[in-house]
Amino acid sequence: MATQEQQLFDAFQQVNRQIRRGLARSEAARGESEKAESSHSGVAPGQERVLQLLLRHGGSSQKDLASRLRIRPASLSEVLSRLEEKGLVTKAQDPADRRRNSYSLTAVGQGIAEQLKDQRRNQGATVFEVLSSEEKAQLAQILTKLDQRLLAEQGEDNKDSGKKKVFGADS
Repeated sequence: MATQEQQLFDAFQQVNRQIRRGLARSEAARGESEKAESSHSGVAPGQERVLQLLLRHGGSSQKDLASRLRIRPASLSEVLSRLEEKGLVTKAQDPADRRRNSYSLTAVGQGIAEQLKDQRRNQGATVFEVLSSEEKAQLAQILTKLDQRLLAEQGEDNKDSGKKKVFGADS
């Protein structure tokens, strides 16, 4: 017999799979329509996260982006290079510190990031429309609590990660 925690985890995983499948179907449909319009179709999920972050926070260093994304700067290097090759981001040397580069969205990158943001907003509205406002607030609190716990277990020493990942808040 499964424990309550196992049942919750299994249910969470099932919902997560269904959301990811829905996103993949939307991505495939979006990719087909964009192939005819643009050479920038096929933005990978990791690239999409970087575009969304730059859209919200503007120009950022690789170290700052990696911290916000909770990945190593070296892991981010290839993603940034590919986005730069696609013409979606630009890299500029920081005049105050020549060792540091700042990454920003190009006009095309901003347009794609805006489209992706709208798509995610619509998908989120569809997924969570069955919940009341109170249930959404509870879910946001629960997800934030779980996120903070997982970060603590992973030994993440990021003091503002709780501020950056408050679910249900516009960040």
